[in-house]
Amino acid sequence: MEQNIWEIAPIPDAKLSSRLADELKIPRVIADILINRGITTYEEANQFLYPDISKLCDPYLFEDMDRGVERVIEALRNRENIMIYGDYDVDGITATSLMFLVLNKLGAEVSYYLPNRLSEGYGISEDGLIVAKERGVSLLISVDCGITAVEEVRMAKEMGIDCIITDHHEPGSEIPEAVAVINPKRGGAEVTGVELAGVGIAYKFAHAIYQRLNQDVEDVKEHLDLVALGTAADIVPLVNENRILTKYGIKQVSRTSKPGLKALIFVSGLLGKEIGTGQVVFILAPRINAVGRLGDAEMAIKLLSTKDENQANQIARQLNEENKRRKNIDEKTLQEALEQIREKVDLNKDRAIVLAGKDWHQGVIGIVASRLVEKFHRPTIMISIDGDQGKGSARSIPHFHLYDALRECEKLLLRFGGHKYAAGLSISIDKIEEFRKQFNNVATRMLSDEDMTARISVDAEIEFEDIHEHLLDIINMFAPFGPQNMKPVFITRNVELYGNPFIVGNNHLKLKVQKNNIVLDCIGFGLGGYLNQILRRPLRMDIAYVIEKNVWNGVEHIQLRIKDLRVI
Repeated sequence: MEQNIWEIAPIPDAKLSSRLADELKIPRVIADILINRGITTYEEANQFLYPDISKLCDPYLFEDMDRGVERVIEALRNRENIMIYGDYDVDGITATSLMFLVLNKLGAEVSYYLPNRLSEGYGISEDGLIVAKERGVSLLISVDCGITAVEEVRMAKEMGIDCIITDHHEPGSEIPEAVAVINPKRGGAEVTGVELAGVGIAYKFAHAIYQRLNQDVEDVKEHLDLVALGTAADIVPLVNENRILTKYGIKQVSRTSKPGLKALIFVSGLLGKEIGTGQVVFILAPRINAVGRLGDAEMAIKLLSTKDENQANQIARQLNEENKRRKNIDEKTLQEALEQIREKVDLNKDRAIVLAGKDWHQGVIGIVASRLVEKFHRPTIMISIDGDQGKGSARSIPHFHLYDALRECEKLLLRFGGHKYAAGLSISIDKIEEFRKQFNNVATRMLSDEDMTARISVDAEIEFEDIHEHLLDIINMFAPFGPQNMKPVFITRNVELYGNPFIVGNNHLKLKVQKNNIVLDCIGFGLGGYLNQILRRPLRMDIAYVIEKNVWNGVEHIQLRIKDLRVI
């Protein structure tokens, strides 16, 4: 197997580390990790380990927040028809559900609209505006979209529809002429939530509306479960505001009062189990996403907003079945993509992968692109061809800014948008080959040989004697884990294989290792390829791992989840 680069964090200043460890009464290695993550004082560490939702920034720091709130209040007073215009991914679905529930409770005449992924694509569309006009809507509030909808907002104004844009995506060269454009990436006032997900912006907006109306903001906090779902699923950095919102929101997920979310937890097999960001990203989010990926996402809104338990159970079961169907489509598309890579991609030369196929489902190509990035560690674009056009989903790696790279190819594209790690595009099929070459040229220029090797960030080197329940308890206080706040990774060198390793599940390596007479259970997901290599005796290894608790037959014990290993 290809050897990854281990990027080992530096050992911080000993005096600073000792002082922080003593003040916080934590192991020295935890103090080292905090310092390397930019947390150097007792106050900063206390805020990190004990996040407080009362410390969120004032929503009125956001540009145009005041104008947006006043327009909503005017609509409430005049009994205007309001439409929430969202997006069909989990972030957009949860943001739409949150705004719908909040405005509905305030007595608004409110409906929602999600574009069809297959027929309309992402963002505010002419079709959606026609529906708004037919509904008699005079105020449209976008969530998780709209920052580049310059023409569509003009069209809405001509139809007599005011627009409030709430979005977190990168603005284009022109800002839509809406009543208010609430997006922390616009610049202006400094806000701590610059990397908020779409649902995070929606929460801020709802919070500001409640403040202005002197309503109990605890009613808005009831929807932190939706904020956690959308934020974790959108893979935004889990630091600052996002971390606080997700920390509180994950707790709210476990005790949610929403019948639909309860039903989804049940059909997903999570009832009574601990729910963290991993369970959200890999179990709950795909089920919410499934209907949006395969067509109409409005069923997911009904699930999250219904108060009818029977309806909730019925929709949750349906989403579960749709997710199974989506997985089958994923697997078929992945196999076709791998075949195309074998035929058309020179992995020794090409620093990016651009694939195109007829009948590839637009709803799953982003998932498949992510799996290819994981496997081949290079920027990947999957294009689904329909007629004379293709619609693509792109995913990237560190050190390669996807949106900037696409901007260099924009003359070949009909439309594109996104951010550093994920993007979407539309292209004429007669431009695909030229685009493939140009995008590869950009990747060759932007990526070094070292960039093409996967990296594992290691927080510290420790010995097995350092691993105990207290250490694990403090590590768990770092949660919720996600981008820019990953679970700490440790390495231990020169460990011995203990007993016989074997394969479980889908190519997962199960083994025991020992050092200094301490034996620990390990599992390496997807690392079955190492089995033959480590069966040699005598054998010693360096291992990179995270420490976690494993529960088997009601018994808890510490387990190492191996991320990488090196036979020495």
